[in-house]
Amino acid sequence: MPAYSYEALDTSGHTKKGVIAADSLRDARQKLNAISLFPVAIKKGKAKKSIKIGSFSLTASKALKSKDLTLLTRQMATMFGAGTPVEEALFVLASQNDKPVIKNILTNVRAQVSEGKTLSEAMSSERSSFPRLYRAMVAAGETSGNLSAIMERIADYYEKSEDIKNKISTAMIYPIVLSIVAFAVIIILMTAVVPKVVSQFERLNTELPFLTRAVMGISEFFIKYGVFLILGAFLLSMGFGFLYRQKKFRWWLHGIFLKLPFVGNLLLSVASARFARTMGTLIEGGSPVLQSIKAAKQTISNEVIRDAIDSVYMQVHEGKALSAALKTANIFPSLLVYMCSMGERSGRLSFLLIKIADYLENEFDSISKKALSLLEPVIVIIMGLAVGMIVMSIMLPIMQLNSLVLG
Repeated sequence: MPAYSYEALDTSGHTKKGVIAADSLRDARQKLNAISLFPVAIKKGKAKKSIKIGSFSLTASKALKSKDLTLLTRQMATMFGAGTPVEEALFVLASQNDKPVIKNILTNVRAQVSEGKTLSEAMSSERSSFPRLYRAMVAAGETSGNLSAIMERIADYYEKSEDIKNKISTAMIYPIVLSIVAFAVIIILMTAVVPKVVSQFERLNTELPFLTRAVMGISEFFIKYGVFLILGAFLLSMGFGFLYRQKKFRWWLHGIFLKLPFVGNLLLSVASARFARTMGTLIEGGSPVLQSIKAAKQTISNEVIRDAIDSVYMQVHEGKALSAALKTANIFPSLLVYMCSMGERSGRLSFLLIKIADYLENEFDSISKKALSLLEPVIVIIMGLAVGMIVMSIMLPIMQLNSLVLG
């Protein structure tokens, strides 16, 4: 529903400014009249900016970024905890925010809350900014009457999730950049440096060493077929993208990832931590176990693990305990299954799920740091060997020529 900013007079003649959600300009006027406000000026809220390129149109996204959502959730949790009404908190956060996108989203949500909708219902109008899991947690807090505490848990959850994303991206940046630089250096040497240097020796009509001839062969191959290699790589990436959109292919590929000796355990730990934290947060907020399982599935991208969660959901729906269902799935870490069993027996399931999530995340952090410390020297060694081979292919003819002159 669009948001309309208005300037109106109340029954005392005072000027009131604000935003109201309405289907049309006429509907906005009627809603203002219904609450004894007489509109002086009404205009529609800012729309998305559209950039046209030929026949294509690129529309700027107005969704909240992950970092903005995390910060906004922490701010709402603080204000709700201090006893600030929802509508007033949204107004303060919108007025103090410098980003137009966030301001418009908060203003739209506040307008619907002022009309009597709950916060979770109002957030449904901004689905691209507030994910289904987020709205489910907010709804659970509203149902239990403990919204401020739930918002604190949501803030903790998103901060932890953001922390994991940052750790993964940080761990991958250096190896990726190093690999790109190494590849670029090798390509430049092979296509620009080696041919010019070695061509000088070919004029002497002497047989070149085997290493030099091998490097020259690779160099000529890159020069002749480089364009086709780039085109082939582009087509392969396009084909891979098409296949990856098919669930069967994703399931097959994700299954291979999970079977890899080191990577598989790392991916499973991250997914299990995310599953456990989501489950723990939702159950602690008063959500039923079945609803929590369904919501937790949305945070997992691996198709094999998602199918395993579907199996867990069906078994729990049929009356099986969560720990027994997880054990039957035969994919989740045994420690997660054990902690679930302990939580069910002691009545502290949500607490222990969050604890095991903390443990798995710390384990991931430790393993990723060790892997990174090993990966960096491996890339450097491979780069050194490749560059060394190219340098030797140039040096060998020089050494051969010197020996002939001296002889």
